[in-house]
Amino acid sequence: MSDSFTRWRQEEEQRLLATYSKFPFALARGEGMRVFDVDGKAYLDFYGGHAVAIIGHCHPHLVASLTRQIGELIFYSNLCYLPVRAQAAEKLLRLLYPEMARVFFVNSGAEANEAALKIARRHTGRERVVAMQGSFHGRTIATLSVTGMDKYRNAFVPTIAGATDFVPFGDMAAIEALDPAGIAAVILEPVQSMAGAVTAGGEYFRALRDYTRRHGIALIFDEIQTGLGRTGLPFAGMHWGVAPDIVTMAKGIGGGIPVAACALTEQFTAGIKIGDHGTTFGGGPVACMAVKATLEVIEQERLVEHARAMGELLAARLAEVPGVADIRGMGLLVGFALPRPARDIQSAMVAKGVLVGVSVDPRIVRLLPPLTVGEDDVDVLVRALKEVAQ
Repeated sequence: MSDSFTRWRQEEEQRLLATYSKFPFALARGEGMRVFDVDGKAYLDFYGGHAVAIIGHCHPHLVASLTRQIGELIFYSNLCYLPVRAQAAEKLLRLLYPEMARVFFVNSGAEANEAALKIARRHTGRERVVAMQGSFHGRTIATLSVTGMDKYRNAFVPTIAGATDFVPFGDMAAIEALDPAGIAAVILEPVQSMAGAVTAGGEYFRALRDYTRRHGIALIFDEIQTGLGRTGLPFAGMHWGVAPDIVTMAKGIGGGIPVAACALTEQFTAGIKIGDHGTTFGGGPVACMAVKATLEVIEQERLVEHARAMGELLAARLAEVPGVADIRGMGLLVGFALPRPARDIQSAMVAKGVLVGVSVDPRIVRLLPPLTVGEDDVDVLVRALKEVAQ
């Protein structure tokens, strides 16, 4: 370890709350598919900083747009109309499910999910929520209460999970066995990323949509990791022709600037009045410019189509790695297993200058690269995996 890394590690550990087991380097800058540490070493980023760097690191269009916005107006609250906020919302609604009519900009995925749950309970007049075993929706008390991973939820008991029914993901019979009369919402991730890139079939999603409509239950898709083209279509439910009532998004929506959003159909805007929801920083000018610029890059560079093609290539190339098994996920949200534990693979890949993720499943390595990933990048990844898999 270099003196520079040791210094910055000590600086953080002395002053900051410990929240993550960190990579053994300190980053100084990023460019495209790569990040560079304080010693100048490059790392090919197939993790994207928790799926955030969706258009790559420091994309020139995003940097120029933010520089211009910061020079004009850094902040004013939602008490004022902002042209850039309206422009960001318009671009986002064009990419979203056609059924979506309104957008609420917030600061994080957890905040977006909390807003979605509030809207569902207000609209239906009901209390209970159905959530999936293996799900992850955030770290606040409310979002932990609908998170199906005991590891996270039970660390902060008591939560308000007493109002949540947890059912197996993909099991429609388990939902139908519940009394629908008290259910306000069903919330789920179309692909359970942290569980190890787990998904269900189109028949399940279509049956769930029919069930929630028949019983007046809100269907909430948490597309914080699957949204904005990562699965090969703008949003994951589009693969099955299923649109939710409410969809949440975050991670890559601002290309790295903290911003999230909750979008909903016209039906679910009914009854929402001034004062029901609010946020000081959500929808600020810098955050909205980040959304606008990120969506412009996705559109101009045809990154949704690119993600679909690269996802197919990535799955095919992973199959070439000796010992690889259980390739799963959609598009550029991919999980796979090797004979060694995932954390061992992750550490070995860091040593080779390639960043990959892990999951709650100790076998599964996760890949969440920028949608700008190229064939040469996949070549580097696969070559390194072949070396560490031996």
